[in-house]
Amino acid sequence: MDAKFFMQFTVPISILLPIFLGLVKYRTLRQPAKIILLYVIVSALANGFSIIISKYGHMNNMPVVHVYTVVEVLIIMTYYKAVLEHRKKNSLYLSIAIIFTVVSIVNALFFQSIYLYNSYTRSLEAIICLLFAINYFAKAASAPSTHKVLKEADFYFNAGFFLYFSGALMLFIFSNFVIQNLKSPDYLIIWAIHAGLVLLMYLLFSIGFLLCKK
Repeated sequence: MDAKFFMQFTVPISILLPIFLGLVKYRTLRQPAKIILLYVIVSALANGFSIIISKYGHMNNMPVVHVYTVVEVLIIMTYYKAVLEHRKKNSLYLSIAIIFTVVSIVNALFFQSIYLYNSYTRSLEAIICLLFAINYFAKAASAPSTHKVLKEADFYFNAGFFLYFSGALMLFIFSNFVIQNLKSPDYLIIWAIHAGLVLLMYLLFSIGFLLCKK
């Protein structure tokens, strides 16, 4: 399969699968699953808008990525607050949300312009999400042996985040180097790997929605 076709068509279209399954099973969704559904819908809208202004408007779509990064972190923090049931740790999530938003603004104003890829904040986002994903796995590992974790939707939602961000972290760190220094074929291969991680996350989300029941 052509790398460009895979990145520009196959993966963007694949997000429709978890959206469709989430909407079909909406009445059976618990609060964490509803947040995941919101996440994929927002991702689809941001990705679609980014493609439109880049391909058809011939404009730089990096400002969309900067804004989406902040929104993505806020939604994911909301998800982990719900699934980890940290009702007494509101200040932790609020602090992370405020600090990350401020760091993103400072980064855009003084370090990485809104017209450049925000590798610093994307890398920080990946680290934050990985820590919460590991926290979930630790909680699941300490559950009673009778607890069937593999049959829980949240296991697959969390696995999607963990696999995506663990695989994409190094790419985020070195993304601007990749953009500026690699030749076209190598550049496409690296971003095709990123697209593959996104596709895997969507497939795991789809499995999670399939497991949702009243």
